[in-house]
Amino acid sequence: MKARILVNPNAGKQTILREMEGVHRAFSATGSQPVMELTVNAVHAREALDRSIKSGPDVLVCCGGDGTLSATVNELLLRGTRLPLGYIPAGTTNDFANFLGLPKDPSDAAELIANGHPSPIDAGRFGDRYFIYVASFGAFTQSSYTATQSLKNSLGHLAYVIEGIKELPALKSYSVRVETAEGGIYEGEYIFGAVSNSTSLGGVIKLDAGKVDPADGKFELSLVKKPKNLHELNRILLALGGGKGDEELITFVHTAGASFSCAEPMPWSLDGEYASGGTDVRVEVVENALDLFR
Repeated sequence: MKARILVNPNAGKQTILREMEGVHRAFSATGSQPVMELTVNAVHAREALDRSIKSGPDVLVCCGGDGTLSATVNELLLRGTRLPLGYIPAGTTNDFANFLGLPKDPSDAAELIANGHPSPIDAGRFGDRYFIYVASFGAFTQSSYTATQSLKNSLGHLAYVIEGIKELPALKSYSVRVETAEGGIYEGEYIFGAVSNSTSLGGVIKLDAGKVDPADGKFELSLVKKPKNLHELNRILLALGGGKGDEELITFVHTAGASFSCAEPMPWSLDGEYASGGTDVRVEVVENALDLFR
Protein backbone atom coordinates (compact mmCIF):
# COMPACT_ATOMS: atom_id res chain seq x y z
CA MET A 1 0.00 0.00 0.00
CA LYS A 2 1.33 3.40 -1.02
CA ALA A 3 0.16 5.84 1.64
CA ARG A 4 0.42 9.61 1.87
CA ILE A 5 -0.20 11.01 5.35
CA LEU A 6 -1.10 14.66 5.91
CA VAL A 7 -0.46 15.69 9.53
CA ASN A 8 -1.85 18.81 11.21
CA PRO A 9 0.62 19.40 14.08
CA ASN A 10 -1.62 22.09 15.60
CA ALA A 11 -4.64 19.83 16.10
CA GLY A 12 -5.91 18.92 19.54
CA LYS A 13 -3.31 19.24 22.25
CA GLN A 14 -0.48 19.41 19.72
CA THR A 15 0.98 16.05 20.75
CA ILE A 16 0.42 14.13 17.52
CA LEU A 17 4.02 14.42 16.31
CA ARG A 18 5.09 12.24 19.24
CA GLU A 19 2.86 9.48 17.87
CA MET A 20 4.19 9.49 14.31
CA GLU A 21 6.78 6.79 14.92
CA GLY A 22 4.04 4.36 15.93
CA VAL A 23 1.92 5.40 12.95
CA HIS A 24 4.85 4.86 10.57
CA ARG A 25 5.54 1.47 12.17
CA ALA A 26 1.91 0.37 11.68
CA PHE A 27 2.09 1.04 7.94
CA SER A 28 5.60 -0.35 7.55
CA ALA A 29 4.50 -3.64 9.12
CA THR A 30 2.33 -4.24 6.03
CA GLY A 31 5.17 -3.47 3.61
CA SER A 32 4.06 0.11 3.03
CA GLN A 33 6.46 3.04 2.98
CA PRO A 34 4.30 5.98 4.02
CA VAL A 35 5.23 9.54 3.11
CA MET A 36 4.28 12.14 5.72
CA GLU A 37 3.78 15.88 5.28
CA LEU A 38 2.99 18.53 7.87
CA THR A 39 0.14 20.91 7.04
CA VAL A 40 0.72 24.04 9.10
CA ASN A 41 -2.01 26.16 7.46
CA ALA A 42 -4.82 25.97 4.90
CA VAL A 43 -2.68 27.00 1.93
CA HIS A 44 0.04 24.53 2.82
CA ALA A 45 -2.59 21.82 3.29
CA ARG A 46 -4.01 22.36 -0.22
CA GLU A 47 -0.51 22.28 -1.71
CA ALA A 48 0.32 19.09 0.18
CA LEU A 49 -2.93 17.53 -0.99
CA ASP A 50 -2.12 18.42 -4.60
CA ARG A 51 1.28 16.78 -4.30
CA SER A 52 -0.26 13.75 -2.65
CA ILE A 53 -2.87 13.23 -5.37
CA LYS A 54 -0.28 13.64 -8.13
CA SER A 55 1.93 10.99 -6.52
CA GLY A 56 -0.77 8.39 -7.14
CA PRO A 57 -1.17 6.86 -3.65
CA ASP A 58 -3.36 3.89 -2.80
CA VAL A 59 -4.68 5.75 0.23
CA LEU A 60 -4.65 9.30 1.54
CA VAL A 61 -4.54 9.63 5.33
CA CYS A 62 -5.31 12.80 7.27
CA CYS A 63 -4.17 13.13 10.85
CA GLY A 64 -5.74 15.87 12.92
CA GLY A 65 -9.13 16.96 14.21
CA ASP A 66 -12.58 16.91 12.63
CA GLY A 67 -11.71 20.22 10.98
CA THR A 68 -8.68 18.64 9.31
CA LEU A 69 -10.82 15.79 8.03
CA SER A 70 -13.48 18.23 6.82
CA ALA A 71 -10.96 20.35 4.89
CA THR A 72 -9.49 17.24 3.28
CA VAL A 73 -12.92 15.93 2.27
CA ASN A 74 -13.90 19.33 0.85
CA GLU A 75 -10.77 19.51 -1.30
CA LEU A 76 -11.14 15.92 -2.55
CA LEU A 77 -14.79 16.39 -3.53
CA LEU A 78 -14.14 19.76 -5.17
CA ARG A 79 -11.52 18.04 -7.31
CA GLY A 80 -13.78 15.08 -8.05
CA THR A 81 -11.05 12.75 -6.78
CA ARG A 82 -12.23 9.35 -5.53
CA LEU A 83 -9.29 8.35 -3.36
CA PRO A 84 -9.63 5.97 -0.36
CA LEU A 85 -9.37 8.09 2.77
CA GLY A 86 -8.01 7.17 6.19
CA TYR A 87 -8.51 9.25 9.31
CA ILE A 88 -6.26 9.30 12.38
CA PRO A 89 -8.16 11.43 14.93
CA ALA A 90 -6.05 13.85 16.95
CA GLY A 91 -8.40 16.77 17.58
CA THR A 92 -10.15 18.33 20.54
CA THR A 93 -13.53 16.56 20.47
CA ASN A 94 -13.17 14.10 17.57
CA ASP A 95 -16.97 13.97 17.29
CA PHE A 96 -17.09 12.20 13.97
CA ALA A 97 -14.31 9.74 14.82
CA ASN A 98 -16.07 8.79 18.05
CA PHE A 99 -19.33 8.32 16.18
CA LEU A 100 -17.63 5.97 13.73
CA GLY A 101 -15.89 4.11 16.56
CA LEU A 102 -12.39 4.80 15.24
CA PRO A 103 -9.50 3.92 17.59
CA LYS A 104 -8.41 6.74 19.86
CA ASP A 105 -4.77 5.65 19.80
CA PRO A 106 -3.05 6.93 16.62
CA SER A 107 -1.06 3.71 16.13
CA ASP A 108 -4.23 1.63 16.38
CA ALA A 109 -6.01 3.94 13.95
CA ALA A 110 -3.09 3.59 11.52
CA GLU A 111 -3.20 -0.19 11.88
CA LEU A 112 -6.92 -0.20 11.06
CA ILE A 113 -6.19 1.70 7.84
CA ALA A 114 -3.14 -0.37 6.89
CA ASN A 115 -4.99 -3.67 7.33
CA GLY A 116 -8.56 -2.65 6.55
CA HIS A 117 -10.83 -1.87 3.65
CA PRO A 118 -12.64 1.41 2.96
CA SER A 119 -16.42 1.62 2.82
CA PRO A 120 -18.68 4.31 1.33
CA ILE A 121 -19.83 7.17 3.50
CA ASP A 122 -22.05 10.20 2.93
CA ALA A 123 -21.03 13.85 2.93
CA GLY A 124 -22.92 17.14 2.88
CA ARG A 125 -22.91 20.01 0.43
CA PHE A 126 -23.46 23.62 1.52
CA GLY A 127 -23.48 25.89 -1.51
CA ASP A 128 -20.13 25.30 -3.18
CA ARG A 129 -18.55 23.76 -0.08
CA TYR A 130 -18.61 20.23 1.27
CA PHE A 131 -18.67 19.12 4.88
CA ILE A 132 -18.38 15.76 6.58
CA TYR A 133 -20.73 15.76 9.55
CA VAL A 134 -22.54 18.99 10.49
CA ALA A 135 -23.81 22.30 9.14
CA SER A 136 -25.43 24.38 11.88
CA PHE A 137 -26.69 27.83 12.82
CA GLY A 138 -27.71 29.54 16.03
CA ALA A 139 -26.85 28.74 19.65
CA PHE A 140 -23.53 26.98 20.26
CA THR A 141 -22.63 27.43 16.59
CA GLN A 142 -20.41 30.46 17.19
CA SER A 143 -18.59 28.62 19.99
CA SER A 144 -17.40 26.03 17.48
CA TYR A 145 -15.29 28.59 15.65
CA THR A 146 -14.56 31.20 18.36
CA ALA A 147 -12.95 28.90 20.93
CA THR A 148 -9.23 29.64 20.63
CA GLN A 149 -6.78 26.86 19.81
CA SER A 150 -4.95 27.45 23.10
CA LEU A 151 -8.20 27.09 25.05
CA LYS A 152 -9.06 23.90 23.16
CA ASN A 153 -5.55 22.57 23.74
CA SER A 154 -5.77 23.10 27.50
CA LEU A 155 -9.40 22.25 28.19
CA GLY A 156 -10.42 19.90 25.40
CA HIS A 157 -14.14 19.77 24.58
CA LEU A 158 -14.87 21.77 27.77
CA ALA A 159 -13.64 24.77 25.77
CA TYR A 160 -16.72 24.46 23.56
CA VAL A 161 -18.96 24.23 26.61
CA ILE A 162 -17.43 27.41 28.06
CA GLU A 163 -17.85 29.31 24.80
CA GLY A 164 -21.39 27.99 24.46
CA ILE A 165 -22.33 29.17 27.95
CA LYS A 166 -21.09 32.64 27.02
CA GLU A 167 -23.68 32.70 24.23
CA LEU A 168 -26.68 31.94 26.47
CA PRO A 169 -27.22 35.48 27.86
CA ALA A 170 -27.41 36.82 24.31
CA LEU A 171 -29.45 33.89 22.97
CA LYS A 172 -30.72 34.91 19.56
CA SER A 173 -33.54 33.36 17.58
CA TYR A 174 -34.09 33.36 13.84
CA SER A 175 -37.39 33.33 12.01
CA VAL A 176 -36.78 30.47 9.59
CA ARG A 177 -38.73 28.50 7.03
CA VAL A 178 -37.30 25.06 6.33
CA GLU A 179 -38.36 22.76 3.51
CA THR A 180 -36.91 19.27 3.32
CA ALA A 181 -36.17 17.31 0.16
CA GLU A 182 -39.12 15.07 1.07
CA GLY A 183 -41.56 17.99 1.15
CA GLY A 184 -41.76 18.62 4.88
CA ILE A 185 -42.18 22.27 5.87
CA TYR A 186 -41.24 23.74 9.24
CA GLU A 187 -41.60 27.38 10.21
CA GLY A 188 -40.87 29.14 13.46
CA GLU A 189 -38.50 31.02 15.72
CA TYR A 190 -35.47 28.79 16.19
CA ILE A 191 -32.41 29.26 18.39
CA PHE A 192 -30.53 26.37 16.79
CA GLY A 193 -30.65 24.31 13.64
CA ALA A 194 -28.42 21.62 12.19
CA VAL A 195 -28.15 19.14 9.37
CA SER A 196 -25.83 16.49 10.74
CA ASN A 197 -24.46 12.99 10.35
CA SER A 198 -23.08 12.24 13.81
CA THR A 199 -24.32 11.38 17.28
CA SER A 200 -22.28 14.18 18.89
CA LEU A 201 -21.96 17.84 17.94
CA GLY A 202 -19.17 19.81 19.59
CA GLY A 203 -18.97 17.17 22.29
CA VAL A 204 -22.02 18.87 23.85
CA ILE A 205 -25.14 18.07 21.81
CA LYS A 206 -26.03 14.39 21.65
CA LEU A 207 -28.24 12.53 19.16
CA ASP A 208 -29.78 9.09 19.52
CA ALA A 209 -27.19 6.60 18.22
CA GLY A 210 -29.94 4.31 16.99
CA LYS A 211 -31.21 6.95 14.57
CA VAL A 212 -27.97 8.01 12.87
CA ASP A 213 -26.39 6.04 10.01
CA PRO A 214 -23.29 7.49 8.28
CA ALA A 215 -24.12 5.87 4.93
CA ASP A 216 -27.90 5.84 4.47
CA GLY A 217 -28.19 8.82 2.14
CA LYS A 218 -29.86 10.84 4.90
CA PHE A 219 -28.65 13.38 7.42
CA GLU A 220 -30.54 14.40 10.54
CA LEU A 221 -32.32 17.76 10.65
CA SER A 222 -32.59 19.24 14.14
CA LEU A 223 -34.51 22.45 14.88
CA VAL A 224 -34.77 23.92 18.38
CA LYS A 225 -37.56 26.38 19.09
CA LYS A 226 -37.04 29.61 20.99
CA PRO A 227 -37.80 28.92 24.67
CA LYS A 228 -40.48 31.06 26.28
CA ASN A 229 -38.95 30.84 29.75
CA LEU A 230 -36.09 29.34 31.78
CA HIS A 231 -38.04 26.12 32.31
CA GLU A 232 -38.25 25.51 28.57
CA LEU A 233 -34.59 26.42 28.14
CA ASN A 234 -33.67 23.86 30.79
CA ARG A 235 -35.79 21.24 29.01
CA ILE A 236 -33.94 21.97 25.77
CA LEU A 237 -30.50 21.73 27.35
CA LEU A 238 -31.36 18.45 29.07
CA ALA A 239 -32.77 16.99 25.86
CA LEU A 240 -29.81 18.03 23.71
CA GLY A 241 -27.23 16.91 26.23
CA GLY A 242 -28.87 13.56 26.86
CA GLY A 243 -29.65 12.52 23.31
CA LYS A 244 -33.38 12.46 24.04
CA GLY A 245 -36.11 14.25 22.17
CA ASP A 246 -38.62 16.84 23.29
CA GLU A 247 -41.22 16.94 20.53
CA GLU A 248 -42.78 20.18 21.75
CA LEU A 249 -39.52 22.12 21.53
CA ILE A 250 -37.25 20.12 19.21
CA THR A 251 -37.93 18.93 15.66
CA PHE A 252 -35.91 15.93 14.51
CA VAL A 253 -36.29 14.35 11.05
CA HIS A 254 -34.20 12.33 8.60
CA THR A 255 -33.73 14.05 5.26
CA ALA A 256 -31.74 13.99 2.04
CA GLY A 257 -31.52 17.76 2.13
CA ALA A 258 -33.16 20.97 3.28
CA SER A 259 -33.63 24.58 2.17
CA PHE A 260 -33.50 27.35 4.77
CA SER A 261 -35.04 30.81 4.27
CA CYS A 262 -34.57 33.60 6.80
CA ALA A 263 -35.36 37.31 6.77
CA GLU A 264 -31.80 38.13 7.84
CA PRO A 265 -28.43 36.54 7.07
CA MET A 266 -27.49 33.73 9.45
CA PRO A 267 -23.90 32.77 10.28
CA TRP A 268 -23.32 29.03 9.88
CA SER A 269 -20.70 26.56 11.01
CA LEU A 270 -19.48 23.72 8.80
CA ASP A 271 -17.71 21.06 10.86
CA GLY A 272 -16.71 23.79 13.30
CA GLU A 273 -15.56 26.35 10.72
CA TYR A 274 -17.36 29.62 9.95
CA ALA A 275 -19.51 29.82 6.82
CA SER A 276 -21.51 32.78 5.53
CA GLY A 277 -24.94 31.53 4.59
CA GLY A 278 -26.96 34.62 3.62
CA THR A 279 -30.76 34.52 3.79
CA ASP A 280 -31.32 31.45 1.61
CA VAL A 281 -29.30 28.29 2.07
CA ARG A 282 -29.53 24.83 0.54
CA VAL A 283 -27.95 21.86 2.30
CA GLU A 284 -27.79 18.57 0.42
CA VAL A 285 -26.66 15.07 1.26
CA VAL A 286 -24.17 13.56 -1.19
CA GLU A 287 -24.76 9.84 -0.85
CA ASN A 288 -21.69 7.57 -0.90
CA ALA A 289 -19.53 10.63 -1.51
CA LEU A 290 -16.25 9.03 -0.47
CA ASP A 291 -14.61 5.83 0.71
CA LEU A 292 -13.39 5.92 4.32
CA PHE A 293 -11.55 3.32 6.38
CA ARG A 294 -13.71 2.60 9.44
